[in-house]
Amino acid sequence: MESQFPFDSYPLRKKKKRRFLRLRYPLLFALLLIAAHFFISGREGGEAALKGDVPRDGHRLAKALKGQATPLTKKDLAFIDEETIKKNNLTIDWDLQQFIAQTASKYKLYYGSIVIMDAHTGDVLALYGQTRSGQDCSLSLNAELAASVFKLVTATAAIEQAGFTSQTKIFYTGSPYTLYKRQLTNKRDRWCADVTLADAFARSNNVVFGKIGTFYLGQMPIYLTAQKMGFWKPPMTDCEITPSTSFLPKDDYNLAELACGFNKQTRMSPLHAAQIVTPVLNGGYMLTPRIVRTEGVQKRAVMKKETAQDLTLMMERTVKAGTVYRTFRGSSSDRVLKHLDMGGKTGSIDGDDPKGRRNWFVGFARDQNTGKAITIGCLLILDDHFWIQADMFSRLVIRHYFSNAMDLAQTPHAKG
Repeated sequence: MESQFPFDSYPLRKKKKRRFLRLRYPLLFALLLIAAHFFISGREGGEAALKGDVPRDGHRLAKALKGQATPLTKKDLAFIDEETIKKNNLTIDWDLQQFIAQTASKYKLYYGSIVIMDAHTGDVLALYGQTRSGQDCSLSLNAELAASVFKLVTATAAIEQAGFTSQTKIFYTGSPYTLYKRQLTNKRDRWCADVTLADAFARSNNVVFGKIGTFYLGQMPIYLTAQKMGFWKPPMTDCEITPSTSFLPKDDYNLAELACGFNKQTRMSPLHAAQIVTPVLNGGYMLTPRIVRTEGVQKRAVMKKETAQDLTLMMERTVKAGTVYRTFRGSSSDRVLKHLDMGGKTGSIDGDDPKGRRNWFVGFARDQNTGKAITIGCLLILDDHFWIQADMFSRLVIRHYFSNAMDLAQTPHAKG
C-alpha cells in the first residue's frame, strides 16, 4: 500500500528550522531549569530524609502523616526472596522471580537486569538483577545507556507530531546500522533504498531515524514526547528509582544521534523501559508501575489510540521480520507462544562500568484468548564470553509465565 506521506512529497523540517533557531535554546534552557528544580528539590529532601529530619518528599510526608509505609529504597530491594515479598507486601510473582534467577544462573549471566510488569494493572511481577558478585535486584532501578530503545520515543513523535504512519516511506543510503554525516542527506542517488517506518523500526535503522530527527522533527518535539513518556521523573512513587535522561544535542548531527539512540548520554532504567510499552497495549494510556500492593495505579494518556496501534504493528514487525526474528522463529508452532501476540524493540551499545556491550530487549506479550498481557524491560551486559542475550532471555521468561497461566486456566476448580 502506498504511503500517505511519501518522502518526496512530505515537507522537510529544514524549511522551518531557521525560524525556530531563535527560540530553540531559550526553550531548552527553560526545560533544563524545570528539570533542575525537581532534581534539586528531590535531592535536598533525600538528604534530609537520610539525616532523619523529614521524609524524602511531599508525597512521602503525606504518607508518613497518615501512618502509611514510606517508599522503599534500592537497598530494600537488593535481594528479593519470599520473606522480602511478604514483609513489604510486594506485587512480585515468586514463581516468576525464581525462574528468572535460575535462568540467570543456568546461563552464567555476567551482569544484567530484567523487569516484568502486568500491562493492565501496573503490578511489577518480577524485578531481578545480577552482578559479578551475585544478586542485586536494585539494578533494574538504575538508568543505563538506552541505545536504540529511544527509537520508541522518536517513532511516537514522528507519528504524533509529523504525521507519519507505520507505512510512511523514507529513503536512506549506506549501512542502516551506521550514522555518518554524509548519510544525513536528502539527495537521491542510485544507491538509495526506500524503507517504511515500520521496517526501519523493526531493523533498527539508525540512518532513517537520524533523518527523522534532523529533517522532520527537531529537538523540542522529541524532548516534549520524551517528557510525556516519563523522562526526567521517577516512574513510580513506592520505590526509589533513578529517572531516565536524554542527550543534549548541540548541532544537527547530535540531533540525529539523539533521535536514533546512537549516543552515550541517553539513559533509561529497565523498569521505565517496561513502563513505556504499556501505552501500546492500553490505547495510549501509560500506567504507573507499582511494587507495593497497597499503592494506587495511575493511568495517563501519552499518545493517541491510533499511535498506539501503529506502534503495536511496528513492535510486532520486530519479532516477525526484524532484529529478533531468529530468536522468535518457530513461535507459531510452539504450544504456548502460538497463542500470544508479541512485539519488541532491541538496542545495543558498548559501555563502561562495567565494561561490556549493553544488550536490550524491550517488549510485550499478550494472550490472544484472555487478553492477559505483560511488558518487559531486559538489559544484559555482555562480556567476551556470553551464553545468552536479552531477546532469548525474554523469550524464555515469556514462555514460562504464560505456560503457568495457561496451565492454571485449564485446571478445574475444586468443588465444595
